[in-house]
Formats: sequence, C-alpha cells, structure tokens
Amino acid sequence: EWVPWFRESELKHGRICMLATLGYIVADFVKLPGDIHLVSSLEAHNVFVKSGAMVQILLWTGLIELITIPALRSLGTSDRAPGDYSFDPLKLGAKPANLEKYKISELKNGRLAMLAFSGIITQAALTGKGFPYF
Repeated sequence: EWVPWFRESELKHGRICMLATLGYIVADFVKLPGDIHLVSSLEAHNVFVKSGAMVQILLWTGLIELITIPALRSLGTSDRAPGDYSFDPLKLGAKPANLEKYKISELKNGRLAMLAFSGIITQAALTGKGFPYF
C-alpha cells in the first residue's frame, strides 16, 4: 500500500537533487549581476533568507506541492505509475524498451544525486571552500 508512495517520494527527491547538485556547482562559477549574488553557494541561503527571496521560493514550491496532491491521493487507486506526470515533450519514452531503461537510469541517477548533494554540502561547510570543495 505504501510502496508506490515511497517510490513517488524517492523519484521526486532524486529529481530535485539532480537539479540542486548541478545548480550548486554552477553557482560557484556563474554569478548573477548584483551585489547580493556575490556570495558563495554555502552563504547564499542565509543571505537570501535575510533579503526575503527565500519566501518566494517557498511559496512557489508550496504551490507546486498543492497542485500535485490529487495525483498523490489517487496513486493507490489509479493506474498511474509513481513519478509519471505524463510530461514527455521529447518523446523519450515512446518505445517501451527505452522507457524501462530511462526509468532505471532516473532512479539510479537520482539516488546518486541525493548522496552527491549531501556530500557537497558537508564538504563545503567543513572546508569553507568552493568547488572542488577540498
């Protein structure tokens, strides 16, 4: 009964961590214009909390979570697979053989990204340095 919900959660967290890992590293090299953006990736959280920018991120992610509640509630009663929101603009899953390969790849890469992001944050906090964090 809970396994589809756990898989949905694992896929969601994996997708977020894949984006977060890439974004955290890129932010060490590419800076947006403005004085507020001239901080390290590690310091950015506190700076944006003080400026109020994190409230906007919280509101938008909260809205997305609210929109996905009906899909999560119907997970056990519908034929929708966990993590499938019928969003495939590039038609990567058009062939069933490709779809299975991509599902496994996404799961494995998401798990790796969760570990990678945890390691990056830990290393950046311990050393106080940017990429490559040692």
